Amino acid sequence: MSAAPPPRPEGRRERRKAELRQRIYGCAGRLFLDQGFAATTVDQIAAAADVVPATFFNHFASKDALLHEMSSEVLHLVQALVEGQRKRPASTQQRLATMADQAGALLAHTKRISRDLILELFRSTAPPGASGPALERVHAAFGDLLRDGQAAGDVRRDEDVHFLAEMMVGVFYAAVTNWMNDPSYPLDQRLRRAAAFIGEAIAPRAPTARPRARRRSRRPGA
Repeated sequence: MSAAPPPRPEGRRERRKAELRQRIYGCAGRLFLDQGFAATTVDQIAAAADVVPATFFNHFASKDALLHEMSSEVLHLVQALVEGQRKRPASTQQRLATMADQAGALLAHTKRISRDLILELFRSTAPPGASGPALERVHAAFGDLLRDGQAAGDVRRDEDVHFLAEMMVGVFYAAVTNWMNDPSYPLDQRLRRAAAFIGEAIAPRAPTARPRARRRSRRPGA
């Protein structure tokens, strides 16, 4: 058999361009994580990636444009957390509790950049009145988690899964929003309590016992 032809020069150039772009992206992420978005300059990113600032602008229009691109990773990460929990042999309530702990620990570790990423995500995910495809995938992931719970018998069936997923995302969204507005907000505790609250809300309803019919007493001689 003849050897495979060497890669075309255009292919090599595109691959090197993609690798350089990824290097700049990765260096920027590490700097944002270490010192925050506002404190990081394009010059610092370029120096860390061993390129000149002009090369940075060949790949990203601005530092804000780079942040916008990174913000989409937040929803992908949430989706990955949900999918990871679906693989665990645990109840839906236990999965929610573990996921809340994981999210709290992750946000605490990345707090220098996570607020900026989430704020950018809120600004740009979709226009008002629309959810956007990325957020729809997150809702779908929670919906799959709930369907697993319904199949296992620990999630109620008297409410639509889409509604339950919407309420679940809304509760977590409220906790994260409060944390973004108040740096002293105890996010890890609130996420844990939110998970417990949701776990109770989605649990199957106990059947309501019918009141016994009162027996009419018979009067003597009736």
